[in-house]
Amino acid sequence: MNDPLAPATARLLVDEHIRADSLMVRTWLSRDGERVVIEVDRGVGGALSAAAVMHVIRRYARPLDGEVAAGLAAAPRLELGGGAALAVLHWRAAVDAAGRDWLVLIAPGDEPQAALASGVAAALRYLVARLEEERGG
Repeated sequence: MNDPLAPATARLLVDEHIRADSLMVRTWLSRDGERVVIEVDRGVGGALSAAAVMHVIRRYARPLDGEVAAGLAAAPRLELGGGAALAVLHWRAAVDAAGRDWLVLIAPGDEPQAALASGVAAALRYLVARLEEERGG
């Protein structure tokens, strides 16, 4: 399913939101060997295994509709290794007033799985903050 013409990136923006204090916060994913680095503006960042990130996405994801999957060819993506990748797809459903960003897991042998990017980003931020807390940071 990985399209060799799809744009690969070294750093993938998966969430942008404005905090209650009006500051913009962005969450980025990048790869460092076998780990996925979660970078957060004005927050705790860290790294998780690619398998852990894929597990989180699968927890929230649902199969991507074929019509929507056609947009994956042009979506920015981050290679996870083993033929798996994450892509960010901006899509507006007929029932939405505005489009939303979806994080799509593309893995060999599986149909693309999509989850709302903001929800996945929040879960990843929580996990790295928890790991930092457990390490005494």
